[in-house]
Amino acid sequence: MNLTGKRRGIASLVLVCALALAGCSTGAADRDRPVAAPFAEPVTVTNCDRTATFASPPRRIVSMNDHVTEVLILLGVGDRIVGMGYGEQPNPMPEVAEQFRAIPSLAKEYPSAEQIRDLEPDLVVGGMRSAFDEKAGRDRDTLEKEGIATFLFSEYCGQGFPSIGLLEKDFADLGALLGTEEAAAALTERIVTPLAEIRDTLTAANAAPVPTFFYDSGEQEPLSVGGVGIGNLIAEYAGARNITADGRRPYAPTTWETVGERAPEAVVILDYGTASVEQKRSHLRNQPIASVTPAIRNDRIVALPLDDFFEGPRMVRSVRTLARALHPDVFGAAG
Repeated sequence: MNLTGKRRGIASLVLVCALALAGCSTGAADRDRPVAAPFAEPVTVTNCDRTATFASPPRRIVSMNDHVTEVLILLGVGDRIVGMGYGEQPNPMPEVAEQFRAIPSLAKEYPSAEQIRDLEPDLVVGGMRSAFDEKAGRDRDTLEKEGIATFLFSEYCGQGFPSIGLLEKDFADLGALLGTEEAAAALTERIVTPLAEIRDTLTAANAAPVPTFFYDSGEQEPLSVGGVGIGNLIAEYAGARNITADGRRPYAPTTWETVGERAPEAVVILDYGTASVEQKRSHLRNQPIASVTPAIRNDRIVALPLDDFFEGPRMVRSVRTLARALHPDVFGAAG
């Protein structure tokens, strides 16, 4: 036997022993997982111009993003998630934290195509286009040809996110195909109602939108919130006018010259990554153009977690925090 064959033999032996000790973990897990009864009638959903029909609710789900995992848990299917990407989220929502931490984390970021296949899922759900990366061999076409259904949150379908109606459709579709319509309706209501209340409060007060620069990252070339994603929708509900809403992606590059010309009266720093909020704030104060904008001169800077800028219940917190920061008179009076 050559060295390669010997390694394969050892690996096979280890795998057999591991499965024996685990009681063939996949099979055991499936036995413990409730069996989903077939739908009375097949359920058909259209997602990102792809139509799929389900005879019964998926039982083995891979969630590719942490915010997707939170949504799935809130939809009542956390016990069906067999693995998740971005599983090292240090601060999951308190109400889902225990179940979140019990789900196997497949990778710090995205799992490989091999990891996904090994879990034999019947559904993979992604919250960003990068979840289904063709170069990594886990694009939707490839997975679906292998009999694995896929679902992508509509912010990254490439057609923009003009209204909260897309979130309502996503959650209704997920509720239908997962067999959890009531939970989906309740989660949607939990998001839509407070957003509408904040918007209505601002409208009743005749509050003018505040020109705002959303600073994601970048020193030489800043990355900001574009006009086609959840970030721009958050701005609208919070009474901000996104000065880079002409960007054609959820997050789009701009220039410091553009920021200077559009003279933002407020800046939102997105808190994530290796650069801290204080480091980003310091850069803005020292950047020759940004430093002379009204927002920086008046130190009108709000920091918000990037985790709160995705399609899900966290966006309510970002809207509420930003609205109160930009319109303290309105929300001070409103309590």
